[in-house]
Amino acid sequence: MFADNWKISLRQVRRLLILDIFGLSSLTLPGILSSLTGADGIFCLILGMAGGWLLLWLMQKNLQNAEGDYYHYMKDTAGQIAGDAFMVFYYLYFVTLCGFVLYQTTTLVLTWLLPEGSYFWVSILLLLLAAYGTVRGIEGRARVYEIIFWFLGIPLLVMLFLALREVQTDYWAPLMYSKGGEFLYGSTAYWIFLLPLTAILFLKPFCQKSEKLAGCGLSALLYVTALNGLIYLILLGVFGRNTLGVLKRPVITLMSMINLPGGFFTRQDVIMTSVWFLALFALMHTGAFQSTLILKELFQESGNRYSMWISLALAFIIGLGFFGNTFLMEIYEIYQKWIVLPGMIGILLILLLAHYTRRRLGIRKEKEESEEH
Repeated sequence: MFADNWKISLRQVRRLLILDIFGLSSLTLPGILSSLTGADGIFCLILGMAGGWLLLWLMQKNLQNAEGDYYHYMKDTAGQIAGDAFMVFYYLYFVTLCGFVLYQTTTLVLTWLLPEGSYFWVSILLLLLAAYGTVRGIEGRARVYEIIFWFLGIPLLVMLFLALREVQTDYWAPLMYSKGGEFLYGSTAYWIFLLPLTAILFLKPFCQKSEKLAGCGLSALLYVTALNGLIYLILLGVFGRNTLGVLKRPVITLMSMINLPGGFFTRQDVIMTSVWFLALFALMHTGAFQSTLILKELFQESGNRYSMWISLALAFIIGLGFFGNTFLMEIYEIYQKWIVLPGMIGILLILLLAHYTRRRLGIRKEKEESEEH
């Protein structure tokens, strides 16, 4: 059952959000930015962060207007049909996100941890773990990741510090050399990686101080952007633009190249892979949890079992599709760029406008009634 007892602290939410947006972005974004903009990728991160701030500002304004949970706020503000349509939009985003990250996590495991493993069984095991976490409720998940947060973060920071000695700063030039279209594309790419922050909209019933959720998301955004910027500069300084652009998971490749003092670890890349495995699993679980929660509200289900298993089954099919058909990656990219991103902004703007219009009409009506009396 979903726990609905207001037990999650802002610190726990912040750490969940950091893991959600750090894992996938740090794993795949450096190669994208390097091939597009080279050293200018650092400015793409800054501009993409500005887009994330805009998204958080719109979410904060809507959360301030919402008296209850986000679903009922959408129905009360935009009407039953529009509210349900918006929920379907969010559901499709989170369930496809779950399937995509399931594919990424499974291939990460098969590449670095279990080369002889089966995609089918690894993905099934991951989904069963996500199901267990969903049944246990969001509090249990938050507590687990709060415990392991620094166990993941400290080794990562140590490895990045050791990698600094391999950096060649000549690779950070030239600056401001990219074309406008490439710069905009790279910035939009980072903005898309920040879209899991929209999970904040559905966390209000689970948070102790829900009025500070957007501020919590902003701090997570700043931390992750700073860390991604550091990782990008190190990767660019070690590999150079051309090599970085063709590496599939450059940050893990970097981990395998670092020589630890004393030489007591020979396969530290396997150890560091666990950092991205757990971060990706956190994001996958967010997709599973949010899609289950949304479907539960749409079906008005008293429990969550049917909604959960339907969502996990769809995620498995989606992940299997990515594994067997690489062209789906391009379709998913188009979906994220031209449907999800404008849709997220559009829904929040529509709700703000509808709420403002309803409030103005209500004030005018009350004024007319008072004048009649």
